[in-house]
Amino acid sequence: MRAELREIIEVVGEDFALSSVDELKRFSVDGKTPRLVVFPRSVEEISEILKIAFRSSTAITPWGGGTKIGLGRIPDRVDVVICTTNINSVSEYEAADLVCTTQCGIQLRKLQEILRVKRQFLAVDPPHLEAGATIGGIIVTNDSGPRRQRFGALKELLLGIKVVRADGKVVKGGAKVVKNVAGYDIPKLYVGSLGTLGIVVEATFRLYPIAEFSQTCIISSPDIDALEKNVFAVLNSTVVPTCLELVSPPLLDRVSGHLGFDIPKKGYALCVRVESIQRAVRDQISRICDMCGGSNAKITLIEGGLEEKLWDCLINFPWKFLKDGRLACKASILPGSIKWFLRGLEQISSSLHLDAYVLGRAGSGVLTVSLESREDDSSLVDAVSLLRKEIRVIGGNLTVWDCPLSMKSRIDVWDDIGESIGIMKRIKRLLDPRAILNPGRFVGGI
Repeated sequence: MRAELREIIEVVGEDFALSSVDELKRFSVDGKTPRLVVFPRSVEEISEILKIAFRSSTAITPWGGGTKIGLGRIPDRVDVVICTTNINSVSEYEAADLVCTTQCGIQLRKLQEILRVKRQFLAVDPPHLEAGATIGGIIVTNDSGPRRQRFGALKELLLGIKVVRADGKVVKGGAKVVKNVAGYDIPKLYVGSLGTLGIVVEATFRLYPIAEFSQTCIISSPDIDALEKNVFAVLNSTVVPTCLELVSPPLLDRVSGHLGFDIPKKGYALCVRVESIQRAVRDQISRICDMCGGSNAKITLIEGGLEEKLWDCLINFPWKFLKDGRLACKASILPGSIKWFLRGLEQISSSLHLDAYVLGRAGSGVLTVSLESREDDSSLVDAVSLLRKEIRVIGGNLTVWDCPLSMKSRIDVWDDIGESIGIMKRIKRLLDPRAILNPGRFVGGI
């Protein structure tokens, strides 16, 4: 065993390190197996590990719940995996101020249980909650979920952050107050960074009260034009939806079958969720029905347990019930361009004999597209290229979120980001000059 690996084991103790071949395989990243996996129990231990790694140019892969470990390019190297699940306490919780500081190895599910005692919650609903998604993983993958429509993206809920840099130095950014105007907004730098700029060990969030009542209105529209009309009718009204999701016909059929509930299938559907006091919810849902009830639309109202099951399906799309071997993409476009993208997707998937499923944040233009091939995966590779050409015309970009390992060597999972890559590479060189943190996995090989 290399000397630096022995030093790292001494930091955490042998009981908190894995080095046997069978154990290490469970922590492989895109087929690359680490030499060592460690489970530090404090920020100080993580700092000491990174000091050793920086000095010896040992590649480090941060690992939370491992639910999105396949995101990104195939890494250049995987020497040591630092698993953060032992760094999992709530450091400070001021319920009266709606502010919470927590270590980043804590599972989101566990944090929500703690906050629920005071009828509060962190207003994000990313996938893989039951599988153990951690706060740190959610931050570095920038995964917010459908509630982004009402509460904003994760970065808008993040007030402060503590990070261990590549050289082992512990740094802080932001503050523990909702209104903070001092200095640069450092926390946002780490949101979506995929662990390439530092290991996030602590975060402070603004919280929200849990709503008294919830109801969802499912509006099935006959065509894409009617869907767009309904989206902007809701967005331009005084209604305040918590979630505003568009669902493609094939996905609606799968969801309906999974729930055992017959949702009218008439083209694309718009799922509008409203949460507040019961009287306000009923009033807003009634207004939505009035606004969107024309154009031969079919409207279904659900609440209670069935509503929760519906949103669990949508939040965990495509992982919950679509087959393995699919390709899942995240398309980011302007809301006004959604219908153009959907039409292009229909043409491309038809020509390549693909089954396409779409779920989208209709208010922000962030769409998840899952493609399944009826033949071989070469058509999936072609689809990525064609979709990127289509989406660039309307000023968007397309990231491959999940795909078989065999495809990663044939496509770049990250889209071209233009001149921004120069700035990102300079930031990487400043914060990780030896490129030891998740080397090669991020956009542009960062």
